Amino acid sequence: MGDEQRREKRIATRQRLWCEGQDAPSGAETRDVSRNGMFIVAENAPEIGSQMKVTLEDDGAKVTLQMEVVWRGSKTADNKTGVGVRIVGFDKGRETYERFINRHLRPSTMPSQIPRTSVRPGGSAAARTTEPPKATARPDADGRTNPPKP
Repeated sequence: MGDEQRREKRIATRQRLWCEGQDAPSGAETRDVSRNGMFIVAENAPEIGSQMKVTLEDDGAKVTLQMEVVWRGSKTADNKTGVGVRIVGFDKGRETYERFINRHLRPSTMPSQIPRTSVRPGGSAAARTTEPPKATARPDADGRTNPPKP
């Protein structure tokens, strides 16, 4: 699903997570977050439908959320798997999480201006491109314009 189809903007950020619950991943870290979910990478990522409690810190305040895995990718070469999780509820820190989201959605850091270096659900930006780049005519060394090569 492309960002244009999402209800909420994604914020590229790496946050260390502490997880507990059914098949909770170890060594989990965010790649992006939104008001209603996160994209997490971990060594032992849980299956779709798994529930877990996730805790993160922002400016010294803890946020504890109840999450559900809604998407799971394949294991990568670095032995990590990406999962998309949705926020089911907050145990602690709803206001802290809202401040975190709002702070990162300021115009100078809107997600469209943040370089995307991670693969997320739906593949890379290059994989989502629907049309290949068009070839254009280029002048040769003598200044003549040649048609693009197939």
